[in-house]
Amino acid sequence: MIDAYLKILKKNGLKATPKRRAVIGLFLKGGRRMGPQEVHRQLSKKTATLGLPTIYRILEEYKELGILVRVVSPDRQLYYSLCACPDEHHHHFICRKCKRIEEVDGCSFSATARAIEKKLNCRIEEHLLQIEGLCAACK
Repeated sequence: MIDAYLKILKKNGLKATPKRRAVIGLFLKGGRRMGPQEVHRQLSKKTATLGLPTIYRILEEYKELGILVRVVSPDRQLYYSLCACPDEHHHHFICRKCKRIEEVDGCSFSATARAIEKKLNCRIEEHLLQIEGLCAACK
């Protein structure tokens, strides 16, 4: 599974350094969302030279590449979760109770985007939609 993510790094001109591999490995192994401090705490046990600024940089790189999804919680804390479909545009559903993150196939924003572009005479290059509620198990 890690190979698919490493291919994305290579495709975008980034080397699969031991630190980058370690971050992907941690998310694959953990299977849950984590904040930067937790990622740092987990990985600094194995890699003493891995600083918190490096963790933030890697997490943001992965967010930009679609490898991770960044979740802003109601208390304004940042969390990251591994994205199962990094090569296709989609959104995520976040359960407010259990914090589970689920992939939502597709995106129907294109018609809205065209209307916004026409009204504001602008060009939309990116959008972020964070869908929150209660999952099937928590409702």
